[in-house]
Amino acid sequence: MSPESRHPFWSSFCAALFALLLFTVISTGKAVESTTGLGDDFWEKYDDIADWVSLRLKLTPEQEDKALPLMEKNFELQLNILKDYGFAQGKMPKLTREQKEELDAKIIAVRAATRVEMVKILNAEQLEELKKIQQEYHDEFRRRLNKN
Repeated sequence: MSPESRHPFWSSFCAALFALLLFTVISTGKAVESTTGLGDDFWEKYDDIADWVSLRLKLTPEQEDKALPLMEKNFELQLNILKDYGFAQGKMPKLTREQKEELDAKIIAVRAATRVEMVKILNAEQLEELKKIQQEYHDEFRRRLNKN
């Protein structure tokens, strides 16, 4: 019996927390304020997210060494895309339907490219869990984007 089936609340709670934390980091603009594109507290928050994803994917130390740089690159690329669309300094810009679709497509492309690289690192079960994490994030992102 998997931990998720014994404690479905915590699995769902963790997924929601991950999506909320990531979106909060992105939407508050704290991650895109500094000249490097990342705020001073971003890596501290990123470490928490990375730890959570590592646990959820049940990564071995060898897998972590390969996967964490890919996750870092994934976050940086997504943050840069969001910055290009005006997400900064705690403000969510008013976007047209076309801009929302473009933004969504670009974010999906980054996640897909990351998953292509992760296929080389993860086993089938871990890859399925990564897909779930990405889908949960995507659903939350689209929900918030559509409120705009």
